Amino acid sequence: MIHPNSSLFEDLPRWLVYHELVFTTKEFMRQVIEIEGVWLLEVAPHYYKAKDIEDSTNKKMPYNTGK
Repeated sequence: MIHPNSSLFEDLPRWLVYHELVFTTKEFMRQVIEIEGVWLLEVAPHYYKAKDIEDSTNKKMPYNTGK
């Protein structure tokens, strides 16, 4: 979950990057920034597949084992 103090808390972006994970009674992401899914293809094409990024019904991140 995005931390309630974040400006993105109400927006719930499709893709984001976070810097800090805070553990309280729940797990919260802090210092988050919204990104475009296609950026993941640009920086890590060996890890992400275009069909996974473009599928808006997919609720989970694509999974792939690294090298």
